[in-house]
Amino acid sequence: MAEAAKILELGCGASKTPGAVGVDRVPGPGVDVVHDLGRLPWPFPDASFDEVRLSHILEDLDDVLRAMEEVHRICRPGAQVLIWTPHYSSMNSWTDPTHCVHMGLHSMDLFTKDARYDYTKARFAIAEKRITFGLGLLCLPGKLINAWSPDAFEKYFAFIFPARDLFFRLQALK
Repeated sequence: MAEAAKILELGCGASKTPGAVGVDRVPGPGVDVVHDLGRLPWPFPDASFDEVRLSHILEDLDDVLRAMEEVHRICRPGAQVLIWTPHYSSMNSWTDPTHCVHMGLHSMDLFTKDARYDYTKARFAIAEKRITFGLGLLCLPGKLINAWSPDAFEKYFAFIFPARDLFFRLQALK
């Protein structure tokens, strides 16, 4: 029988994925490991997870490069990394005083094998990246412009028709 995928959920809070190892800086329901993710290295051995989930936590870390290097370190070869974070045009990105960084659609491009800059050795393939929007008619113009051209949306329209979140699905390259 195949072994179940080992999943790590960083910044899980009380809403941890069933079966995952949950990490948060404060104890609570679903938290298996209490650890401040700003303190490196994280308390996990190299190449120990098949999937790492970061739901609304990456923007809270002041050193995204080092955090992604830690994610890469603890991923097994080919591991999937799922990231949800507020889009930089979202009020959610700016109103939370714990947010240290604000991200756009190309924020994870730095970690690809074709990255223009060599700031990090952590490398991932981007399997999916998308901008998400809220519900309602007021979100429709942004959705339509983004469907036509995400780059045009970010360059010209993001602060006129703000987005809500970003989603990235990465694969660890080792």
